[in-house]
Amino acid sequence: MYDAQAVQTLSNCLLRLKEGEGIGTMALGTDGEETPKVVKRLQHFDAAKNGLSINEIVHLANVLIGEHMSATTIQNWTKREVRDIIGVPRRGKKYSINQAAIIYLLDDLKHLFSLEETREILSIVFQNPNIDEDDLISPLDFYIIYAQHADTSGPIELTEKRLKRSLERLHAYRAETVQVLQLCLYARRISQLTHEAKVRLHQMLDQ
Repeated sequence: MYDAQAVQTLSNCLLRLKEGEGIGTMALGTDGEETPKVVKRLQHFDAAKNGLSINEIVHLANVLIGEHMSATTIQNWTKREVRDIIGVPRRGKKYSINQAAIIYLLDDLKHLFSLEETREILSIVFQNPNIDEDDLISPLDFYIIYAQHADTSGPIELTEKRLKRSLERLHAYRAETVQVLQLCLYARRISQLTHEAKVRLHQMLDQ
C-alpha cells in the first residue's frame, strides 16, 4: 500500500464493513475490469454474522488499491509466522474486521521491519489476539487513525500532538500507542519511497 490515499480507501472499506454498509460500489468498475466474485459477495456484508476469508482480505486490497498481496503469504502468517498476533479465525473459518486490519498493518510494516520486530511492535497495543478487551485500542480504530495521518510529509516526530488528539477522541490515548503509530508511519513512508524509486528507475531505463 504505497500511498496515503490507498491506505485511506482501505480503512474506509473496513469501516463500512464493520458498520454493515457493505463495500457499496467502492470496488466496482476498477480499471474497467470485472469485479471478482469474491469481492462482489461483500456488497452486502453483515459483520455480526460473517467474517472475511483470506481470499477476500487479499482481493479487497488488490482490487481497491492495486496492492499485490499473496494469499499464500497471508496463510503462512496465520499458520506460523505471526499467528500469535493475528489469532485464530474468529468467525468460523473466517477472520474478523479487526483481524483484517492487523493483516493490512503487517503488510505495510514488512517494508521496514522483520516479522519478529513487527510482532513485538504490534503486541504492545494488541495483546492476546483472541481477546479484544485487553487491547489498548481496537485494531480497526488504530488502522483508521493510521490512515488519517498517512499523508504526513513532515518529520514523524511532529505527529505526536495530532495522534494524541485523534486517540483522545476515542478515549484511547496512551503514550505507547502514539509511539507504535509513529513506527507504522515510518514504515508506510519507506514503502512509498521504495515504490517511487522503482518507478523512477524503470522510467530511466525505458528512455
